[in-house]
Amino acid sequence: MKVPLYARTLFAILLTGLLFAGGAQATLNSHGKGMIYDSEQNITWLANAGQAGGTLSWSEANDWATGLNYAGVSGWRLPTAVPTDDYYSTASEMGHLFYGDGDSGLGGTADTPITDVHNANFDLFSNLVAGGYWTGTPYAAVELYAWNFDFYDGTQLPYDQSVQMGAWAVHAGDVSAVPEPSSIVLIGLGGAALLVLRRRTT
Repeated sequence: MKVPLYARTLFAILLTGLLFAGGAQATLNSHGKGMIYDSEQNITWLANAGQAGGTLSWSEANDWATGLNYAGVSGWRLPTAVPTDDYYSTASEMGHLFYGDGDSGLGGTADTPITDVHNANFDLFSNLVAGGYWTGTPYAAVELYAWNFDFYDGTQLPYDQSVQMGAWAVHAGDVSAVPEPSSIVLIGLGGAALLVLRRRTT
């Protein structure tokens, strides 16, 4: 027997919901709770870039990040650097955030403070200053040096670990996401609804 229009419409609505649930989202996505998920890098940033409360040495910055428990979530760390990348690093986690355009970052420009040139994603964050932030990556060539990323000019450089710089924590994965029904559950619901409605018409 032919499936009635309302049954087919219901199934189409459920299928559309499935497609949107699994579809593309903005690369930088705020779920609230003070955390921003970067789907390209698969890391979660603290929305408050000044959560550490001031500048710290490299060891202090690492201790702060690894000891952080934010919104009941532990396992934070400092962003990583890519030592083999160039002076204007776009491959490091902070470099990707600084230079990424469109939905993928802040739209920064080399040799220009991020507070002066940025896109709308800048407003997802608070207390982001045009200054240096420690990465968690030591500088292998010189003992007691580590890499930083500077949001003043978009550069990646090694500094003495005693220098006071900003600290900004990230976490692997999407720790701020609200759990959503799985794709299998949505498909099952759609199929079950169609089957029930079809039986009612026989």
